[in-house]
Amino acid sequence: MALQSGIVREAWDLGSRFGTWFSRLVPVVFLAACLVSCAHTPRWTPQAVEPPQSVEVAQESVARAVAEEETAGPASDKSSMAPALQPSSFALTRDGAVLTALARNRSLAVAKFEPEIAASYIQEARGAFDPALLATVSYGRDTRPYSQAGLTSVANEEESVVSRQFQTDLSISEPLPTGTEVFLSGGFSRSHSSSSSWTYEGSWSVGVNQSLLRGLGPDANLVTLRQARNTAAKSRHEFRSSVLELVYQVENAYWELVLATNTLKIREFSVQLAKDQLELNQDLIAVGKLSADAVVSAEAELASRKAELVDARIAVKERTIDLICLLNPEAAAQWNLTFETLDPPDIERIDLSPEISVRLAGLYRPELAQSRLELANRDLEVVRTRNGLLPKLDAFASYGRFSSGATGSDASSHLNDSKFDSYQFGLLLDMSPLNRSERAAHRRAKFQQQQAEVAIENLERIIEAEVRQAALEVEKQWERIGATKQAVESRQEELEVEKSRFLVGKCTNLDVAQVHRDLIQAQLDEVTARVRYIQAITSLYLAEGTLLSRRGVGT
Repeated sequence: MALQSGIVREAWDLGSRFGTWFSRLVPVVFLAACLVSCAHTPRWTPQAVEPPQSVEVAQESVARAVAEEETAGPASDKSSMAPALQPSSFALTRDGAVLTALARNRSLAVAKFEPEIAASYIQEARGAFDPALLATVSYGRDTRPYSQAGLTSVANEEESVVSRQFQTDLSISEPLPTGTEVFLSGGFSRSHSSSSSWTYEGSWSVGVNQSLLRGLGPDANLVTLRQARNTAAKSRHEFRSSVLELVYQVENAYWELVLATNTLKIREFSVQLAKDQLELNQDLIAVGKLSADAVVSAEAELASRKAELVDARIAVKERTIDLICLLNPEAAAQWNLTFETLDPPDIERIDLSPEISVRLAGLYRPELAQSRLELANRDLEVVRTRNGLLPKLDAFASYGRFSSGATGSDASSHLNDSKFDSYQFGLLLDMSPLNRSERAAHRRAKFQQQQAEVAIENLERIIEAEVRQAALEVEKQWERIGATKQAVESRQEELEVEKSRFLVGKCTNLDVAQVHRDLIQAQLDEVTARVRYIQAITSLYLAEGTLLSRRGVGT
């Protein structure tokens, strides 16, 4: 017996020393973990993003870097920003431009993250119903003065009471959408003091808590999860809106480039007309049929046409840059690219019904879907705040058993014995008599709900106006096509007549130049009307929200 007592005492002392060592080690480990977790190397700092103080020095540095890159050539740099000495030309269709933009547009790449970010809130909301596991392991030592007959003495260690306790507890609980919480717990402890022998205790219990008013039922407890689902769906419609806008911008940019290219061809034709007129003047002067000063007006007209040609060439480059920015093509020298547009501005009249387009917009416009989901979230917020008006009344019940003794086996020997059970049940009431905070929140939620309803009505009216205006634009541009086509034919006939009159001396260079300008403007008006008609159809499909479906683009 003495041997067993000595072994126990040595084990206890060893445990005490371990507890002391562990208590000293924990702060060190915790501090080290904090330092490691806080270590971070920033990508950018306030100093790193400050612009250079001297523009001249920065310009010289950048110029040297550009010169070195141009000398090295594009092969030394595979990035999209590497310069190239020779531009590249690519044949491009409208659909090809759309597909390239969908695959490589940077703004769309940023927007793609939003649905994933919003979807993460669903998992976060589901986490409210995850089971929770709580485990504790503790060791304690308590030294108190020995007290007897109202006198306290701390003269020496033998006149004090030293208590030691080792305890473990484990519990698991899970909340349910019905407002129910179930839990199961168990524990074991071992205690000893200098004035008593070893004591071993064990217990287990199972219980349930049920909300009876506030928090009762799935409608109240699933508000956050349902709002998260609505928010995720809303984010998907926002992404669809981004894709819709991108496709619209790409198609518009493509047709603007087509228009700029055709305008350049017409301006080149106008320069050729001016050259022909100048040569005709020179021939007539040579044979004495025209005075020498007549060539001045022809030369001035040619110079004016050349200036317009310069503007047309710059316009092509500007529209090319617009398209490059949207497409972000995979090339070593993006900004030196040129495009050969393969789709001509051919037109075909579409069946147009503003009433059908308005109905389609009600089904396809992503803004309406977002507003309706926002209203759904406002409705759920009213449900949440209405639930908050109720007092908290919970019913609880628990049942468990307890066992104790002087040996370790005694801590579990009675856990299966119903004679040593315990139970508890009752009600818990928690309420605020005035409840002003909850009333204000509910009133605010109802106002926001009504605001969302009015916002949807307003948006529906705005969208209907957009659709009807887009339909009118389609009709207008179609009528302009016929008028401009007839104008081109008339101006061509007028030019032939004016040339004949000029040859017989019945008109001047100024008269011929004016007819030239009228013909060129008529040609520009015709090709512009064709492109604007195509763009008007695209705008109508955008207003309907059907552009992606009509182009076979899914999101």
